[in-house]
Amino acid sequence: MHEISPQAEYPKPALEAEPSLRIGILALPDFTLLSLSCFIDFLRLSADERDYGRQIYCAWDVLSHNAEPITSSCGVPLIPGRLLGNPCDYDFIVVHGGILHGNTSTPEPYRHFIQQAMALGVRIVGLCTGQFLLAEMGLLDGLHCAVHFSLTEQLQESYPHIIPVSDKAVVQDGTFITCPGGLAAINLAAFLVTEKCGRIRADKTLHYLMAGQDFDALKVEPQYAELGLKCPDQRVVNAVGLMLQRIQESGTIASIARSIGVTERELSRLFNQHLKTSPAMYWRLIRLKAAHWQVLNSTRSVTQIAYECGFTDSSHLIYWFKRRWKITPAQLRKIRKKAGVH
Repeated sequence: MHEISPQAEYPKPALEAEPSLRIGILALPDFTLLSLSCFIDFLRLSADERDYGRQIYCAWDVLSHNAEPITSSCGVPLIPGRLLGNPCDYDFIVVHGGILHGNTSTPEPYRHFIQQAMALGVRIVGLCTGQFLLAEMGLLDGLHCAVHFSLTEQLQESYPHIIPVSDKAVVQDGTFITCPGGLAAINLAAFLVTEKCGRIRADKTLHYLMAGQDFDALKVEPQYAELGLKCPDQRVVNAVGLMLQRIQESGTIASIARSIGVTERELSRLFNQHLKTSPAMYWRLIRLKAAHWQVLNSTRSVTQIAYECGFTDSSHLIYWFKRRWKITPAQLRKIRKKAGVH
């Protein structure tokens, strides 16, 4: 068995901060393993730097009413990590279904938990066929609902007051979010990560999962914020992907260049040719965009934001932030607060 060398470098531990995205997952009996693995692995890659998978920026639990394994449609069992408790521990409750002709009924405590979550204002997500349970509970009447094309007719016949949508990966209507499952679970995870953690973090994970592929052909949503990931030169794309992967780290352009098999000089030439800027300036801009999003959309301190976005300290973040936007992070938050935006 391969062992990691004790000299291997690990990222420094994160400062104390609550995850920006917290998800509770209700996997129904006969759930589809592909959808769940796509969804959770996207969260795992978004939750930390590189591929370490610590639950720092995102956190998730597989929930159940007891500790018994939940069997998937392919027969692989899933061990719940936590018993049903307070829905307010989460930003979203994801109801994840699977085959509709299974013999195992949905545990009644699941329905009670969903109703309790709704009463407390926790948002509900239907993944794969999880929306059929929500429909059965009468929660989706009059709403648009994402559904797999093969199940559109069944949804219409069983629940005529629901508006089925079979050509979109993610549908949000009111407080409900739905997704037809399969590989679209990646789109759903990207949607939730973008909303709670910012597009930079979602882009980082999308590139990691899809590196070297045609993003447009895959119809991955949301569209990339980073121009570099749309560059026709794959070396630039890979360099930008590594910058996104290492946003917290104080790495060097030389290390990025080595990782993609070019010299530092060649990488600078490629960036100037395609992106009209140097690699260092582009990397700093990525960090600044991530910091700007956190200033506007989180309650993290400037010190915490500086750490998470790869600045040596808050003073350096404030300096570059002001150079970019002519305003400090604190001033931006003050303006936003006065405007009544939450």
